[in-house]
Amino acid sequence: MAGETPEAWVGREVLLHLWKSDGLGTEPCTAILRGINAFGVTVESPQQHDLTFYPWSTLREIALRQDQNSK
Repeated sequence: MAGETPEAWVGREVLLHLWKSDGLGTEPCTAILRGINAFGVTVESPQQHDLTFYPWSTLREIALRQDQNSK
């Protein structure tokens, strides 16, 4: 939603664009946002229910999934 910050998205599905290991481009990843702080984000894989931490240096972009904007 317009005006929301990523902190307001905790518990919702987000789209992450992660830098590839070679630094040449990004890879999209869909996950449930479980936490966010000055160091990065913690997300849960919808398929595996594993928690993963991504430091900000590995993220190019984070966005709320488009199909959730109308909720």
